[in-house]
Amino acid sequence: MAKLLDSRLKALESRLSPSPELLTIVRTFVYPDGTQAEIQTLQDKKGNKWQRQPGETEHAFVDRVKTEAWRNEWGVIALVGL
Repeated sequence: MAKLLDSRLKALESRLSPSPELLTIVRTFVYPDGTQAEIQTLQDKKGNKWQRQPGETEHAFVDRVKTEAWRNEWGVIALVGL
């Protein structure tokens, strides 16, 4: 039984393609009425902070920070919107 499961698992894993997109978690504050302020500052687990540039969209800001922020040993970036 274990041998059969092992062979099935190997077959499934061989079909998976590695994802170029690594996980990024952005935590933000949500008001009691369900609204959310736009992110102006992001901070990573190491304490590094980034400020949003004038005219920069929130999406572009998060994308820029993702290229610079610290990743843990699993490749995850954890950011907090301030």
